[in-house]
Amino acid sequence: MLITLLKIYEDEIETEKTPIGKGKHTITLFIDLNGIYSIKIIKTGETNEENGLYFIPKKIQNYNSELNAIGIDFGTTECCASVIRKNGPDFVVLDDTTGLRTMPAYVSFDEKMPKCGQIVVDRMRNNAEYSVYDTKRIIGKDLESILIDPLWPFKVLNVGSNVVFGIETFNGKDTTSPEELSSILLKHIKSKLEAYQNSILTETVITIPSVFSEKQKEATKFAAEIAGFETIHFLPEPVAAAFAYFTEIEIPNQSNILICDCGGGTFDICIAKIENDQLQILNIDGDSYLGGRDFDKILFTHFSAILKHKFNFDVMKSSKKYVLKQKCQNIKHKLSASEDDWLDIDDFDPNIDGVIKISREEFEEMSSNFIIQMKDVIFQTLTKSNISKNEITYVFQVGGGCRMPMIKKMLKEIFPNSNHQCTLYPDWIVAHGAALYAYQLKSGKDVRNEQEDKPKTSWLNKLFK
Repeated sequence: MLITLLKIYEDEIETEKTPIGKGKHTITLFIDLNGIYSIKIIKTGETNEENGLYFIPKKIQNYNSELNAIGIDFGTTECCASVIRKNGPDFVVLDDTTGLRTMPAYVSFDEKMPKCGQIVVDRMRNNAEYSVYDTKRIIGKDLESILIDPLWPFKVLNVGSNVVFGIETFNGKDTTSPEELSSILLKHIKSKLEAYQNSILTETVITIPSVFSEKQKEATKFAAEIAGFETIHFLPEPVAAAFAYFTEIEIPNQSNILICDCGGGTFDICIAKIENDQLQILNIDGDSYLGGRDFDKILFTHFSAILKHKFNFDVMKSSKKYVLKQKCQNIKHKLSASEDDWLDIDDFDPNIDGVIKISREEFEEMSSNFIIQMKDVIFQTLTKSNISKNEITYVFQVGGGCRMPMIKKMLKEIFPNSNHQCTLYPDWIVAHGAALYAYQLKSGKDVRNEQEDKPKTSWLNKLFK
């Protein structure tokens, strides 16, 4: 066996990376705090994230839908899934309640069979103790590294050396692991994809945050296996988004790309270069505790303080805190389109008829620390990539958080001369790219050269603004 690279991780931190030769394998040695080690041997491939080099999938005229190429954006707050049909990626309705292609990553155990999606969110006020969410912020982590949210209706416990959820179920109190919770969501998504394709599916691409550790990847892989998948490929979320953009926009060689992915629970920055129609990842960084959910919390803190001190209503002592949680998310969305919005007080105290107003300017002021954190990640990634901000040719905006004007403004101010791209549906873009990557893997061929000169008429191309 010819070796090209030796990597050593101590307690999930890379401590050594030694080039050895021009072989085809990477040996990775993992050593935990107890001195227990494991060895992983990876064959270096053309689309292996170990070397940060990916062939860019180009749009082709006729895809082979019989390959059953599927991509899953397994998000912190929402999930989305796409499958390759004849004309390209097609999105599958995941949520039975809303009929939408995105589904809240919520699970409830208030009935004999667990439920997923918006129905869980809608029942939070009365059935919160049966509900679990934010699983992606917990999976594959030790208890000491988990930031406990006071709004969580479930408990996060250590049982032996494993982190588990303490939950209420239809049959009484119980515990379950983050892997089991994630598998319920993935099993639901798998069933929707199989019904849509009328076929049993065993292989998938699942996107993950760029800052996921090996332990988090292994835990997510185990969850997918419990759900019934046999072959699981991981793809960093920003890279998946880039693939979707590349199928719709002609990007010249030697272009420097910055992908800003502001999802519900994570903030990722990826800087890449286009060379010989390949995507070379220069650096990826991010914050696993910074996303759209955290902007919701800022609004929650603001309104709960006013309700308590001005109207003598302590929302934290009431099940209506979950009503406020959902309303804060709605207000955040409205402030992306309007200059102001409000919270109806009678939703919390029927004896008071009035509103608490908030302007977009106020929201942006109270969120200013988040913008500073995002800037820090951006400039840190630029520094590690040895690229100046003026050398960035394109900025791709990804994730629902990029709908917020304050984030668009931040990116425009940092990169005034770059070409900024954002679709009308940034929540779907990651699943779109994941499906394209799945097709490339399953087709076993380089799809870059097929029908490259055909006109681009897909739904995504029409949505750029």
